[in-house]
Amino acid sequence: MIQKILFISICMLLSNVLNAQTMKKSSLDYAAHPYWIKMMDDPNANFFEVEKAFEIYFSKHALPEAEHDVIGEYKEREKFPSKRAIRKSKLENKLRMQVKKYNWWHEDNLPYVQSNGHILSPEERVRLHQQLIQKN
Repeated sequence: MIQKILFISICMLLSNVLNAQTMKKSSLDYAAHPYWIKMMDDPNANFFEVEKAFEIYFSKHALPEAEHDVIGEYKEREKFPSKRAIRKSKLENKLRMQVKKYNWWHEDNLPYVQSNGHILSPEERVRLHQQLIQKN
């Protein structure tokens, strides 16, 4: 009897763990971690969900300055910056490049977004283009 109860409780525990891994991310998750970076690389990502993740993340974090905001401003540089300052600078540069990538991704995919957020695949784009040519 005890073995059956133990077996059932282990099965229930495993099902809860597996269910938790498949759940959608909440707004708190989007604010804490830049999931939008990985979402852009997913061909099946929902356009509106990526937009939401980006906006929520930057509602809690500062948007990095663009290159043109930094270039030309002669800041006093440290002769020997600390490892922490170097690491922070590298992370900021990485994030700056991801924001540029997001902006490009957003503008590139915007014309191909369906009402449900699905982004047309390259094959679907070609078919759509061919249909438009045949109509004209």
